[in-house]
Amino acid sequence: MESKGEIMGNLNVANRTLAIMDNLAFLRRLNNECIDLIAIDPPFAANETFTGNPRPPISDAEYAEEIALAQAHGVEHNEGQGLTRVHDIWSWDEDVHPQWKMRIEDDYPSVHAVIQAVEACASENEAAYIAFMASRLLECRRVLKPTGSIYVHCDGHANSYLRMLLDAVFGADSYRAQITWQRTSAHNDSRTFGNVSDTILFYSRQNRINVNDVRVPLDSEYVERFYRFEDEGGKYQLGDLTAAGVRRGETGDPWRGNDPNRNERHWAVPMTGLYAAWIEETVIPGYRSISSPLARLDALDKAGLIYHPADGGMPRLKRYITGYSGQVPSDMWTDIRNLSGQSAERTGYATQKPLELYERIIKASSNPGDVVLDVFAGCATTAVAAERLGRQWIACDMAYRAWTMLKRRFLQNGWKMSDTTNASYDAMARVRAALPDTKAKTIHTHTIGPDELPERDDVDPEPHHALRQPRRGARQSTQSSSWSGRIPKDEAKRLLMDRFGPRCWGCGYEPRRPNGSLDETLLEVDHIRARRATQGTQGNDELYNLALLHRTCNGIKRNRMTLEELRNHNAMNGLLYVEKVSDLVDLYEATQFAAEQIAIHTARYGLQTV
Repeated sequence: MESKGEIMGNLNVANRTLAIMDNLAFLRRLNNECIDLIAIDPPFAANETFTGNPRPPISDAEYAEEIALAQAHGVEHNEGQGLTRVHDIWSWDEDVHPQWKMRIEDDYPSVHAVIQAVEACASENEAAYIAFMASRLLECRRVLKPTGSIYVHCDGHANSYLRMLLDAVFGADSYRAQITWQRTSAHNDSRTFGNVSDTILFYSRQNRINVNDVRVPLDSEYVERFYRFEDEGGKYQLGDLTAAGVRRGETGDPWRGNDPNRNERHWAVPMTGLYAAWIEETVIPGYRSISSPLARLDALDKAGLIYHPADGGMPRLKRYITGYSGQVPSDMWTDIRNLSGQSAERTGYATQKPLELYERIIKASSNPGDVVLDVFAGCATTAVAAERLGRQWIACDMAYRAWTMLKRRFLQNGWKMSDTTNASYDAMARVRAALPDTKAKTIHTHTIGPDELPERDDVDPEPHHALRQPRRGARQSTQSSSWSGRIPKDEAKRLLMDRFGPRCWGCGYEPRRPNGSLDETLLEVDHIRARRATQGTQGNDELYNLALLHRTCNGIKRNRMTLEELRNHNAMNGLLYVEKVSDLVDLYEATQFAAEQIAIHTARYGLQTV
């Protein structure tokens, strides 16, 4: 059963849900195309750990609640009571599961190419970060509605890499804007150009936003430059009452001695838009219901909204500044400043962003009642902004401190989560006392942990798998009629382990945990002959060129050597777990096995091999 619009299958998710768990596991349990807006502020790959002091300090009672909730979910609490930490240091071993890498390489070749490019241009740490983000953004793409939007907050550490990644995941044609947010003024003590801005990458299949909901006051310099006229109605600028082109109907008839056709133009009196609405609401009741263009001109002239040049030229429309609610922001946001240390909004969370910033995003790309998702919830800025604007929200963060921060942020804004106890209520007593109404309104929320994940009631869409993609350069968008013999790496790993055992083909090591159980995560699928060798003949991704390698051997081999060269290297350096190289997996036998499996897969998919 496929369900679109339903968020989860067998769990009746509240309009307001907090999930405390790894966000990838949570995303995997959301149904396809169920989210209207995703607004995330993920780590920036800054290669450091950010710390903050929650204010007021986390009380003993709040900390005890965090520990109790973590124990109830069967996990270890990952925060201390004092400092709140945001870990932003990345590595392949600690942050990227081998299965993610294999899935991306097999099913999303363009995403895999971005990861490889980052590793070549930057470092392995940045590549690991992009791989971490890729697995999550691919799920974000799946859960986002066709009408939905995603905003990804970043800074100069990885914004160019994330831009490439988002192009690969969502499609370059879905790119809408790279918003520069000036979060602070220039630094006088800097030895180089001051770093005063962040970047927000905006992607959507629809090339529009709710412009009337995000207008900002006109810039003072703009007003001084363009609104040069003033009368008893206020400041105004002059606008056209005509448009290009000759018309034979009433729009081309002369009015009070002015013939627009003489200049190859016709009357174009405003009937839609903000200014026409202002005219009707404040100056000429029923203005937009006047059907005759010449009658509208008479009404505008009677109301004093038409300027007649002294030299007898064509009349112009007076566009008063009071008739505009403001201008649509550009992609340079300089009017929202970061939180100061004394801001009442400040929570002490290390990477907190202002509510005004995320309220603008939510207003621009969602409507009341829509579902807003944030899978890097932190101190809950997106969730609070969504609540203030009447949206549904879902927040996810793996830190149990996020639960406390969410309760505090809502109390700060006059709401009490349904699972808020006296612990947070008492800790925020001083903050509540400063509010006009100190009695918080209870809102119904749903907090879930890693042991409460529901089952989805739909299935994943077909991945962009190499088996099902047209060959490069082919015009058709249907399944390719030929296949080179490539089998997904996760499937190849299982085939090779079942046939040759769970051991490394480079050294013979069989990874076991202290209790004797097999640790399959330490075995990776790599190439016998490197696919992009730095020297010598290059290999390919076909099964007969794949081997099982222990993570350490794979790190030694990389693109520098073949599997045979790796074996000789290990033998010369005493790194073999067998007596001699000939005791390792026979590569001729592996080739024969690969040929059999390719034949089986060819028949299964009904494809012809090239």
